[in-house]
Amino acid sequence: MGKHLQHIGELKTMVETKKLAHDGVLTLDRYFERSEVLQCLVHCADLSNPSKDVPIAKEWTSRVMNEFFLQGDIEREKGLPISPLMDRHAVNVPKCQVIM
Repeated sequence: MGKHLQHIGELKTMVETKKLAHDGVLTLDRYFERSEVLQCLVHCADLSNPSKDVPIAKEWTSRVMNEFFLQGDIEREKGLPISPLMDRHAVNVPKCQVIM
């Protein structure tokens, strides 16, 4: 969420300053424009889970956290610092969902 407003502002500026093609399609000619749109799409996907029905949201939360914890387990086994939100012994899942 830290960059949410920044992404929204950049996307809004891009859309407002670009001319639409004759068929109403926004053209993304430059790499930066395509990259920015893709970043926004990934951000939207990240934020979409809480808007789903509770059983589905819980299932996907469990899947994502399990993936994070497996990464943390591998980091621990290799003696590496454990990445944020990846330590199954320290993370409070409900609290971490608010952060994400």
